[in-house]
Order: sequence, then structure tokens, then C-alpha cells
Amino acid sequence: MNQELVDYIEKNVYPLYERNDWSHQLWHIKEVIRRSLKLASGYSVNLDMVYVVASFHDLGCFVSRDNHEEISAHLMESDPFIQKYFKEDEIQTMSEAIVDHRGSLEYVPRSIYGKIISSADRLTTIEELMRSTHSRTLEFFSDIRWEEMIEESYSYIKKKYGKGGYAKSYIPNSEFDQFLKDVQVYIDDYELFSKKLKEVDEFLRKEYHINREKTI
Repeated sequence: MNQELVDYIEKNVYPLYERNDWSHQLWHIKEVIRRSLKLASGYSVNLDMVYVVASFHDLGCFVSRDNHEEISAHLMESDPFIQKYFKEDEIQTMSEAIVDHRGSLEYVPRSIYGKIISSADRLTTIEELMRSTHSRTLEFFSDIRWEEMIEESYSYIKKKYGKGGYAKSYIPNSEFDQFLKDVQVYIDDYELFSKKLKEVDEFLRKEYHINREKTI
């Protein structure tokens, strides 16, 4: 990858992720970048484009989680450095890829870049999944009881990553395949899931000062 491009994004794009909710901050973006480059290694693609797509894909979450992919694509398209560095058709392809990264997408991503970012955006560890999901619950459902928080996180994870879940990988991905097996263990054992979520809850409150109003 071009070092000038990397330096620009690290200096001008990375800091903007502080505006997002915890689960879409820079720790997540760096993981998606890592997974994107790993998945892209088996294809004839422009790694600069792969890097840009991964770097911008969640940038718009601070405005709206519901359509953050559209906002993120627009922010990438309108970036002066990106406009100068890439050709118009390359920017269009990257924009479409960012839009196509959502797990709930109802169509197959339109390019290999969309398939890479969509696949790379899938979580690959239980810790990452539980922390990301529970932080979402704490942010949007902070006034519900603990038992309801467990059910909220459990239902979300089962719907997305359980058997027949809507989260897919469009690129062969051994990390994700193993992850789905690991997740199913917790989905099949609600007591185990609840115990793990309690550990995650304590971690988030202690390490990241994410608080909830209701106590266990």
C-alpha cells in the first residue's frame, strides 16, 4: 500500500472514529482492516482501495446507525485527498463496497471489494462479539432490567450469527467458520451465555466506563 495514503488516513480519518459508539470505534476498524487485507490476499485487487474501504466503512455511525453505510460512503467520496488520489471509477467502486458491507444486506455485494469488506466486517471471536453486542445494549437499552439485557443480546446474536443467521461471508474465511461454531455453543447454552455476558458487562464498565442504570 502507498505510505502517503496510509499516513493520511491514520492522521485524518482514524481520529474521527472517537465520535462513534464504542463498538464502532478505532479498535474495530483496525480489526476489519486486518481481516480485509488478509482476505484480499487471494485476489487480484488494488490493496489501496481495500484499505480505504475498510478505513471508511463505519465512519458515519456517529450520525446514524440505521443508514451509516450511506453516510460513510458519502464521507469517503467527498474527501479531498481521496478525490485527488483515485480515479472516478475507483471511487465509485469503493463507495458501492462501503454501502454493501452491512450484514443485513439483502443482495450480494456488487464487487469483489464489497465482498471483501462485508466478509471482513464479521466478528471472529466470542469476546469481540459479546463486547460489541452488549455495548450496543447498554447504549440503546440502558433502562431495562439485567434479565432483559441478557435476552436482548442473546436474541440479537442468535438472529445474526446462529444457525440460518443473516450474517454471511462472501469470501472463504476459516476464522469466521470457526467463530460460528464457537458462537453456537453459547447459543445452545443460555446459562453459559448469561455467565459470559456478566463477565463482559463488568469488563465494559471497568475498562471503558460504559455504565448501565439497572443493576443485576
